[in-house]
Amino acid sequence: MVAANEQQLQAVPNQQQVLSFNQKELETIRRTVAKNATDDEFRMFMHLAQTYQLDPFNKEIWFIKYAKKGQNPKDVEPTIMTSRDGYLKIADRHPEYDGLSSDVVRKNDVFKRTMDGVEHEYSSDRGQIIGAYALVYRKDRKYPIYVFAPFNEYKGNAKIWNNYPSAMILKVAESMALKRAFTVSGLVSKEEMDVQSEPNDSNGPIDITPADQGNEKLRELTEREKEIAELVAGDKGYKQIVIDCLEYNFPGINNTNKKVSINDLDKAAYKQLVQTLQNAHEANAEPPDEEDDPLVEFEVPF
Repeated sequence: MVAANEQQLQAVPNQQQVLSFNQKELETIRRTVAKNATDDEFRMFMHLAQTYQLDPFNKEIWFIKYAKKGQNPKDVEPTIMTSRDGYLKIADRHPEYDGLSSDVVRKNDVFKRTMDGVEHEYSSDRGQIIGAYALVYRKDRKYPIYVFAPFNEYKGNAKIWNNYPSAMILKVAESMALKRAFTVSGLVSKEEMDVQSEPNDSNGPIDITPADQGNEKLRELTEREKEIAELVAGDKGYKQIVIDCLEYNFPGINNTNKKVSINDLDKAAYKQLVQTLQNAHEANAEPPDEEDDPLVEFEVPF
């Protein structure tokens, strides 16, 4: 009986305050966060959100489908994602959570794993990143849960990995340790996945339109295109937000030869798109990058 109770504590978060949504809020989540979800997928998404008390409106959990060229997003298996902070929220609410210790290990550091943790000392010249470790402590465990994430196994080509390698590999280790410590299932974090965006090979956010004679001419960007290009900044995840917006506002466009762009959005829809991108930046919740260029029928000039 004791073992069964212990297992229950591992698997089920502390649910003193139950996250719930009214019908209008559910409809909003369905239209925005889980836009391409089937009925069953949406129920699964909301079940995980409520089980782990993660709020879709606060970008603590999100629904992603990686559609390849020509694929209907509804035919793609979904990925339900959270972030390191989502795992940390689950841990914080658990009565047995007793802290997290983590750090980045570099080539010249003195590092040794011990039974009850690690021994880690910095050197004067630390050298390149080798990886990161995380220790999660529970009140009902004698020893901490230990995870080491090798840098060469997780480093992606996305811009954020190039700009913040220490922070990213640390998030990988922390996410894995928190997930393991509290047996979180059904969720993955962006940092755990081998999802890498291709480098942006373009020379800038310029839409190249073929001329009648087969030559190429450069068209100046509209004010809308300049604003959105600055918010997207070449990131495929943010570009996907734009594409999702176009798909939502022009349903059925994939079944035609017509192209649409942000210039075709009405004022309200465009304002909502800008707000969505700004919120994503402010929340520091980068949308996952796509492995393939999605929905080529849409004209996105960057």
